[in-house]
Amino acid sequence: MASLNELGGIIRDVRDLVDDAIIMYRRVRWSMIRFANNEPTIANNWVTHETTIYVAKSRRYLTASLSTSDINAIKNKIQELLRELNNMPEDEFYVPLTHGERPSRLIGKYDGRIEGETDKLIDGLNEAIQASLSEGSQRNAGAMTFGVEERYYTDNAGLELEDKASFVTLTIRAFIDDLTATSVSISNTLDGFKPKDAGVEAGRLVRIAKDLPEESVDSGRYNVVLGPLVSAHLYGLMTAVWFNAYSVITEMSGISKNDISNTIASEGLSIMDLSSDPPSAFGSESFDYEGNKTMNMEVIRRGVLTGLLHNNRTAAKFNTTSTGHAVGNWLRPRPRHVAIGTGQLPSDIEAIAAELGNGIIVTNNWYTRFQNVKEGVFSTVVRDVAFLVKNGKLSARIRGLRIADSFKALLRNFVDSSREARQVYWWDSPLPGTAPYVLIRDLNISKG
Repeated sequence: MASLNELGGIIRDVRDLVDDAIIMYRRVRWSMIRFANNEPTIANNWVTHETTIYVAKSRRYLTASLSTSDINAIKNKIQELLRELNNMPEDEFYVPLTHGERPSRLIGKYDGRIEGETDKLIDGLNEAIQASLSEGSQRNAGAMTFGVEERYYTDNAGLELEDKASFVTLTIRAFIDDLTATSVSISNTLDGFKPKDAGVEAGRLVRIAKDLPEESVDSGRYNVVLGPLVSAHLYGLMTAVWFNAYSVITEMSGISKNDISNTIASEGLSIMDLSSDPPSAFGSESFDYEGNKTMNMEVIRRGVLTGLLHNNRTAAKFNTTSTGHAVGNWLRPRPRHVAIGTGQLPSDIEAIAAELGNGIIVTNNWYTRFQNVKEGVFSTVVRDVAFLVKNGKLSARIRGLRIADSFKALLRNFVDSSREARQVYWWDSPLPGTAPYVLIRDLNISKG
């Protein structure tokens, strides 16, 4: 197990050989309980290590990532990188490592009860299963994970930082025959963990679907309500792919520098990245891979593009300062927790149907693929129950569909969102977010 002092010692040993050197180390102690047929089936515990290294000399740089905390292995890898540096071309994006305000820990991200009171977490899992059964499901499956992540940062400028956060996540999938519905609960603290709510939602959705006839729909454009799992996934993906400054500079984004301060979306749409929001935003952190303080970043305000995510490299190109979004790497800035603004729609699915009038409600999706990244053209498979709405009522369950459209449609055809939003994260939506139900006009739906 590497200590911050040991990692700092490695950097000090090579300080005179480089212009910049950084080590970012993550250690995660975590557990998973998988369940099926309403019963736990497998429980495992792990300790995982990730050591990420950056070295630069004469505008050339190299990075490496190791799944170890072994000090000798880290030393050897840095020596290997130093030998290879002269063979690398100069980096047109290179800027010397600089720091602004020193980051401080985010208060409230660590809850010792998640490590020390495992019985309460198991009780919560059982509550979720029982709540789903009470709503009418036949069986339930899924997984709960929980643990603690520690992060250490050290560089050749002498900056040393550390951070610590606990976490708990639950994904529950409710079944009635071959019908399924999924819900999640995530939190950094025990108090924020609401497993019963997830069980209630999954069980209720699948029971509602069971009581409806099954119909098919033709491919075409529909008014579509995206559930929180779907809106978090799609708008989070859009923010990660389009609204980082590196994608804009390299022209791999559908927006340009000239779009900043201009309207690019419906007036009702607002998007933020909650990178430094303690303790509520799952995934928020106090510092990034360049040792910079993180910040909450408003990306879209009422349809207007207000800013882009930056690291030191991209900030220099825009003559601005980093927003602390060197996340997981030193090249492409990334969000940590994408929040979609709330609106005026209700949050109950039957009340939403009444507001929708006619259209489709999608509760979950997976297997999202791009046909054209720059244009934001994508398709994603509709997963679990989806509903056809006619005359303000849930009239039928539908299946075998995919959403096949573009980010521009999600931006420009946004109509409204629900008054309530909740945090979302699961294995097929690995970027955490805070998401409401979202109504999109004329979204293209095709048969899978």
